[in-house]
Amino acid sequence: MNRFLLYAACLFLWACNGKQCGKNTVTDKAADSHTAEKWQGVIHAVTCQDIDVQLTFTRARGADTGTYQMSQHCRENDNTFTDSGTWQVKKGKDLVYILQSRNDGTSHSYRINGNRLLELDADRKEVDSYYLEKVE
Repeated sequence: MNRFLLYAACLFLWACNGKQCGKNTVTDKAADSHTAEKWQGVIHAVTCQDIDVQLTFTRARGADTGTYQMSQHCRENDNTFTDSGTWQVKKGKDLVYILQSRNDGTSHSYRINGNRLLELDADRKEVDSYYLEKVE
């Protein structure tokens, strides 16, 4: 009887390690995630006049949190910078996305105004030179 229990336990562990346990969970989560929104635009900075920006939000269906990917490409020197992290929605008078960077831990806020995504400063005021437009 002890040999049978040992054999059954080993078989269960082998099955979990191989394909049965955990792998389906990861696949199900990946299938449940989708691109929620895409934004793009051109911003200007002191170090580079024209920077192409693309921002993509991904989330699980029905969630108001998720992950983001941002790419910034400077046309003048051909440098590209990327950032990624998590985001959440702060609901109130305005819909505000709060992004938390994985790269450096900084937090940035953006407000939606129609088809524009406007960056907010530390006082939650719009940064005039920085906005992205929604990609349909």
